[in-house]
Amino acid sequence: MKQLVIGIDGGGTKTEAVVMDCTREIVLQLTGESTNPHSVTFPVAMRNLGLLLDTIRASLDASYGKDWAWSSVTLGLSGISTLDEQTIVYRWVEGYKEERDISFVCSLRNDAQIALMATLQREAGIIAISGTGSIIYGLSQDGEQHRAGGWGHILGDEGSGYDIGLRTLKTVMRCYDGIIPPTLLTSLVLERHGFSSLTELKPYIYRDSIHKSDIAKFAELAVTAARQGDSAAHHIIETAAQNLAATALALIGKHPWFASCDLVLTGSIFTHSEAFNLTFREAIRVKYPEIMFHNAAHTPAYGAALLALKHHSEQLYLKESD
Repeated sequence: MKQLVIGIDGGGTKTEAVVMDCTREIVLQLTGESTNPHSVTFPVAMRNLGLLLDTIRASLDASYGKDWAWSSVTLGLSGISTLDEQTIVYRWVEGYKEERDISFVCSLRNDAQIALMATLQREAGIIAISGTGSIIYGLSQDGEQHRAGGWGHILGDEGSGYDIGLRTLKTVMRCYDGIIPPTLLTSLVLERHGFSSLTELKPYIYRDSIHKSDIAKFAELAVTAARQGDSAAHHIIETAAQNLAATALALIGKHPWFASCDLVLTGSIFTHSEAFNLTFREAIRVKYPEIMFHNAAHTPAYGAALLALKHHSEQLYLKESD
């Protein structure tokens, strides 16, 4: 019987899964729809999670027949932070296992924890995430957990794809009104959606079907325009990076160990915008020069799988001890 573990990274735009065996070999990688309940509602998020797990099961059946078993699953779901939200997910998992007549141990971690594990191969450190949303999370060597930001697109998420996307849209409308000088962003927005005029943007944006992730996609245009020297786009990127750095500085001040620890940078904005990445680093170095920066080395789903494997090993040790 081949023992497997599963790591899942659930985001506001998509959900990624990594299936790993006990030697850390990746045997399967899949992508599904969003499992962030604040992006798609709880019922839809859990439905999408179920569809992804079912797809994994079908793929493993095709590869191994029935000669495989899940021993441990780690879910790193963004948007799940309160005890009530965690309880909903755990109850759903129990229902899923009962309906499918399968058994596995499930642990729930946040998206920051799995991203730290993916790069540092340990859980202690600081992670700065800038994807659709944003958050700064820290876990000290003595086990203290701290977070800053990550309050969603209405209450926070400064320095996120959504933040940059929204600033991009507001900038092109201010340009249209003649408040600010012309910007390359205008033509990029028009080309992206085939608009003949920016007046078409309003009915598009205010449709009921437009979600947080749709706004975040406009961040790509700001990154592109900034690379081409557009001053308005550069200002958007620089402001977003500085705002996220301010959030990180607030977290670093919450524990003395953070002042010289490892800080992992992950998410699509850090990955695709060198200007954002550098501006963020420089803002941190001014106050904490001993901080060690790392760009993400693996996907968060890989980190979730490592945590699932760690949990599996711990369970085996406990059984052997008994």
